[in-house]
Order: sequence, then C-alpha cells, then structure tokens
Amino acid sequence: MKLAKQEKDYLLKFLLQSNSLNDLLDILKSICNILELDYLNPRIKHFKYFQFTFFGLIVRSRGILEMMLFRCEFLKRNHKEFEDIYSQLIGLKKNFDRAYRIIRSNKMNEGKESIIKLAEEYSTIFKIIIKLSEKV
Repeated sequence: MKLAKQEKDYLLKFLLQSNSLNDLLDILKSICNILELDYLNPRIKHFKYFQFTFFGLIVRSRGILEMMLFRCEFLKRNHKEFEDIYSQLIGLKKNFDRAYRIIRSNKMNEGKESIIKLAEEYSTIFKIIIKLSEKV
C-alpha cells in the first residue's frame, strides 16, 4: 500500500518535472533563436548579466533532468515502459553536459546551437512521456 502511494507520488512528480523541463528548454530555445550575435560578444557591457541569467536557466534545467532520472529509475522497476524513456533521458543528459561545458567555456555560438538541438530532442521525449502517462 505504501509503495503504491510512493509510486503515484513519483509518477506525478516525474510528470510535473518533465513539464517544467519542457518549459525551461522552450524558453532557452526561444532565447537562442531570437538572440542576435552582437549580444554574444563578451566585450559588451551587459554580457555578464546575460551569461549569468542564461547559465542559471541551464543549471536549473540540468537539476530538473537529474531529478527526473532519479524518479524514472524508480519507476522503470515496476513499469517496463519507462526503460526506453530512461535510456533516452541518459542520452539527453550526456548532450546536456556537453552543451553545459561549451557554454561554460564562453563558446556561446556553439552553445546556442547545441541548446536548440537539445530542446528539439527533448520535445520528442516529452511527447512520449505524455503518451505513456495516459496509459499508466
């Protein structure tokens, strides 16, 4: 009985986190799509503020992804459908870490492209999560 309640809590939190991650990645993707290359110059006055905010969104997204992986690891024990999602999230985490390192090293043009790819990759995973949540 207690495990069933814990499983429902994990599933609900997993779904909420997946929605939050989708929203954050959409925000990051929108920023990257409308961002002009002039703003990526580290020599301009407001670059540090932009980088701090952008970097903060990325760090928060990474944190949510790690929490999702933890919950998905628990959920895949009882539901075999989550094994595929778990492996996709592991791949996403590797790509996220790569994008994080690129942005941290001030290669904002490359980081911008990797964030856009990451957001598109997660949107397909998110659609699978939504379909799966309707079944479970």
